[in-house]
Parts: sequence; structure tokens; C-alpha cells
Amino acid sequence: MHLLRSCALPRLGALALLVHAVGCQPSDAPPARPDSAASEVASIPAWGSDATFDVGTWNVDWFGDSGNGPGDEALQLRGLREVIGAAEVDLWALQEVVDAAAFDELLAALPGYDGLIADDPAVAGGPEWYRDFGDREQKLALIWRTDAVEVGAARIVLTGENHAFAGRPPLEVELRLDPEGSSIEAVAVLLHGKASADEESRGRRERAAQALHRHLTATRPTAPVWVLGDFNDDVDTSIVSGAASPYRVFVDAPDWSFATSALSEQGLSSTVGYADMIDHHLVSDEAAAWYVDGSAEAWRVDRWIDDYGRTTTDHYPVLTRYTLPGR
Repeated sequence: MHLLRSCALPRLGALALLVHAVGCQPSDAPPARPDSAASEVASIPAWGSDATFDVGTWNVDWFGDSGNGPGDEALQLRGLREVIGAAEVDLWALQEVVDAAAFDELLAALPGYDGLIADDPAVAGGPEWYRDFGDREQKLALIWRTDAVEVGAARIVLTGENHAFAGRPPLEVELRLDPEGSSIEAVAVLLHGKASADEESRGRRERAAQALHRHLTATRPTAPVWVLGDFNDDVDTSIVSGAASPYRVFVDAPDWSFATSALSEQGLSSTVGYADMIDHHLVSDEAAAWYVDGSAEAWRVDRWIDDYGRTTTDHYPVLTRYTLPGR
């Protein structure tokens, strides 16, 4: 496996730092701006542990775009780095990263972590598919702990279904987990589904799910796979009233499961102002075998960040734990 930027830094504890219109595109009206002095951050506890492989997905609400999302970019950066730095989660999938320079600034504030953004030249097809809107497109990004994960080949997949994926085709990344121990080869697929609670949008999400299922069945039939992201729909039923989940192709598949399905069944939400779980972890049966039962959580970090939805993002991090073989 050809590895990208795998600096072997030591595992560190939490950082001692202060610090969606869902899935919309730049033509949508931005939300109200907060007062730049309105947020304070309390000490956030760690969520991950050395005994488990901990995974998160987080929509970070137009990060790096001064015209959309939270109005104070420096304040948003402080919130993101405090949460990620404190959480001690091994692998993060992010959605709605707009500015590469802002992403690099976030990484620079996270010792022991590295990252990759969808339009990086190291991502096959990335610059071609993720530089629309004057290079202000919402991008997928991956952040990982360098002592727990090594990253190999990365590519944009299913570009032929670009419309079904709302112009954001998935980012597929090869991983080596626990490189100093088990060295398990795995795959992460980052997803940001089509937004909106209308039947046409639900149909596009359904076509995207079916295309992704065909792709993974053909190319990763026996690999541990995590599909992580803002699915922009739920998995027990659709956000479109009376309709089935557009992800039924995975819900019904015997070799796939949503590690986050219990959160949907409990009626929980993954966003500040929306009633449904729309951010999920979909895992192949190889990865599901390692899942720590009951570990899925929509992590309410708004307990520690004042005015969280207006200063940081309107989604909560959604997290799961796994016990890798050999640990």
C-alpha cells in the first residue's frame, strides 16, 4: 500500500486550548451571524480510549467560508480544534470543509494528527471533482491519529453518478489500522448525501445508495469498510414523510449494518435544529464484528461550547467504537 503523509508522532492527550442549512450549495442564503464574542469553551472530556478504535463523522458547516455558516471563522476554528483535540478519536470524517488553508490551519493545531481534503492533488480525481463554485465547494475531508492509522491510496469514486450525489461523489481512502500492532487493511468511504426533504431529493439519495452498494460489492467484497458522513436522511424511515429510507439497499443487506441505527430507533437527532438522525456510520460485516455494542453516540458537545449551533456547526459529532483483533 502506498502511504500518504504518515508522520509517526506520539499519542497525545487533550489539547489545552480555548477555543447547515444541511448540505446546501453556495447559492443558498447563509444563516444568521453570531456575535464574535458570544462563545466560550469549557473543558471537553476525552471520548476515545487506547483500548478501542474510535471513529467519528462531523459536518462542520461551511468551514472556511466567510459568507456561509458561522460568521466568525476564527471562533469556528477554535471550536473544531478543541473538540477534535479533546476527543481522542482515531479517525474523523468531515463534511463541508470549504477552504484548504483553513483545513491546514486546523491540522496545524492538532499535534499527533494528519489529514487529507478531497481536492488534494494526492486524491485521484480530487481536483477535477471538488473545485467548483470558484473553488468554494463543500469538500469531504479525513483526519486521523498518526499512531493509530496510516493512509494509503485515495480517490474520488462513482463520478458517473455525480448528479445523484449532489455534485459531491464519495471519497474512498485505503487505511492501515493500528500500524504498530495488528496492521489491519481497511477502507473508509466519505459521503455527503443530497440534501432536502422532497421526493426528488430522496430519489437521488436512493440512486446514490444503490450505486454505492454495487460499487462496494464489486470492489470491496471482503474488506472492513466504514461509510461515514452526512447521509442527509435517516435509516429507519425517510425524512420525506411516509417514505422508506433511501438507504434500504444497505439496511436490508445481510453483509452491511448501520452502527448508528439505534440512535434513529431512539428518536435522537444529529443536528441542532432537525428532528432526525441524518449523520451515520455504515459498516461492512467485517467491521461490524468489532463494533462495541451500544457505543454509538450523537456527542452533545454543545454542553461545553456556548451558542454551539451558531458559532461552531449545526451538526453534532457522531461517534462509534470498535475493538480491533489483537487489542
